[in-house]
Amino acid sequence: MRLACLILLGLLGAACSSDKTGDAGDTGSDKGPVMGKHDTGDEPDGGELDPTGDAWVPPPCDNDPDGDGFGDGCAAGPDCDEGNPNLNVYCPPCENGIYPGCACSNDGAGIDCYPGDPDLLGIGECKMGKQTCLGGFWTECIGYVEPTPEICDTLDNNCDGETDEDVLSPCGDCSQTCNHVGAGPGKQKEFETGEDNSSGVSKNMDGFIVLDSTSVNMQYIWIANSGENTVSKLSTKTGKELGRYAVCDNPSRTSVDLFGDVWVGCRNDGGVAKINAHPLLCEDKNGDGQIQTSKDNNDDGQIQPDERLPMGEDECMKFLVHPGGSCQRSMGVDKNNHAWTGDWNGSTLRRLHPDDGHTVQEIGIPAQPYGLVIDKNGIIWVSGRGGNKLVRVNPANGDVSEYASNIGCFEPYGITLDNKGRVWTGNCCCWDVAYRFDPQTGQWAAAKTHSRPRGLVGNLDGFVYVANDDSSEVAVVNADTAETVAYVSLGGGRFPVGMAADFDGYVWAVNQSSSSATKVDALTRTVVGEFPVGSGPYTYSDMTGYLLHTFTNPTGFYQHLFGGWGLRLRWIGIIVDAYLPSKTYIKVRARSAVTVEQLETTDWTPWFGPFPPAEFPIDLLPYKLYGDYLQAEVALFSEEDGVTPIIKSIEIQFDNGQGGTP
Repeated sequence: MRLACLILLGLLGAACSSDKTGDAGDTGSDKGPVMGKHDTGDEPDGGELDPTGDAWVPPPCDNDPDGDGFGDGCAAGPDCDEGNPNLNVYCPPCENGIYPGCACSNDGAGIDCYPGDPDLLGIGECKMGKQTCLGGFWTECIGYVEPTPEICDTLDNNCDGETDEDVLSPCGDCSQTCNHVGAGPGKQKEFETGEDNSSGVSKNMDGFIVLDSTSVNMQYIWIANSGENTVSKLSTKTGKELGRYAVCDNPSRTSVDLFGDVWVGCRNDGGVAKINAHPLLCEDKNGDGQIQTSKDNNDDGQIQPDERLPMGEDECMKFLVHPGGSCQRSMGVDKNNHAWTGDWNGSTLRRLHPDDGHTVQEIGIPAQPYGLVIDKNGIIWVSGRGGNKLVRVNPANGDVSEYASNIGCFEPYGITLDNKGRVWTGNCCCWDVAYRFDPQTGQWAAAKTHSRPRGLVGNLDGFVYVANDDSSEVAVVNADTAETVAYVSLGGGRFPVGMAADFDGYVWAVNQSSSSATKVDALTRTVVGEFPVGSGPYTYSDMTGYLLHTFTNPTGFYQHLFGGWGLRLRWIGIIVDAYLPSKTYIKVRARSAVTVEQLETTDWTPWFGPFPPAEFPIDLLPYKLYGDYLQAEVALFSEEDGVTPIIKSIEIQFDNGQGGTP
């Protein structure tokens, strides 16, 4: 401020430095200056306010050649340059550069200047100013622009290379009436798929979301430990046991649903349990703000006794029901995410609701169900070990048919589908074969294997993998020729009973006698790992979800997070722009919270749809979704191989009012 004033004084010359004894501040008496609005009473004796009353002009002194009020013996103090009225207290090195107040010779000349951070110059609004030679002295740098806080004006105010970051409306502009935002190509945000927000989908070349079975993120195998009434959850990536859950009495069937959660059937008390796969989806039942569940706290790859919780205390146990009968001996999931369980003693199939497990349909069958699998047409195939029959059930109309091999002894055990939709059963206890039944032709075929074929699983590679318990081997059967082409030895004393496939091309054998699970590379037909589980593992059915996602119902889901704009919003509606070919459909749900952390423990709305026949927009107002964030999930379904829904965009509508909770 002082330097600027001194420059101004120098430019005005003698008029600024003359002795003004009778001007502003003169009261007409000899009592000195009158206290003005800026006079604190602390100024040195003599002198006066300038005509504006804004600055104190010291009294003149005898040794002040340049007339700036500074010099030897002057009240203002000594002068560092008596030849320049602009410089007094501090004299910059004028010989080394151009400084404000230094002398210049080319009056009217100008030079670019920028006193701010040179690294920001030229970025955004940050720009040069001008210094001018005026009256023989350089002026201050005039007109330069340094960084300022970002405002919504389409300019890069803070000079960081981005425009209007963190200040745009949700619509991506400066609109004050924005009430919707979209995700997808050409919208405010592109779709972004990853392990945390999607499964079974990918982006096509246009950036749209499509089904893709190679992207399914089902990374667990669920193994029922009949000897201790628990279920082990193993990572199919590492083989580590991630959780062990106390369930009903004598569990033996596990089947994974469309979203990775697992259904468990028990043989001694007729119980059916459902377990959430991801702790983020588990319910905080005791309200302590944390999810109490079994986990590998010491990361040793196996759940220790102190890392398990009693039944009823593990909050990832969604529910336990007893749908009817004392022995549940088969389990599967249909394309609408309902479970089907087989009551052995009652020869009855029951369809259970995914939300709470209540029974929504019952169908009696002419055999005792040992295992079941559901094909892409929704037909349930049951290995009727009690009765020696293969049973076909059409849930849509209740029709039931039965078949038996016309080749040889028939005692069906495990059951699976192959890559062409044909039904396979293990024939455990007579004539050691794996049977194939073609629903299109009604023809049977038999693949000879080693002793006692039990569980089996079909794979997209065109082979069926069969557990031979007595020989502790896995037979590799060509699904087209029904010939066993190889055996994989698991090591003596393993006694494999169940088989599963994962989404990375490996197959798994559940070893009852060694309380372990063996991972086999399907390409090299070699064992790549053996991992401990609980006591007496005894598991059939779709324990990874591979059959459901690959053969029964190709499906996937995508979640998109909206919000984070610093606005508390009332979320009103959802519109999904999708191409839905025949035999495809989608469902949608949503949830909202103030923070992302709270969102992870917030309940979803019910599923909306299916679309078609339902129509958009979805009305969210009855669900009172209010917060800074909204997460929308779209589930994609296809009833025909090679045909997929295409999600082009997801648009969210909201009320742009701000304030407290309504």
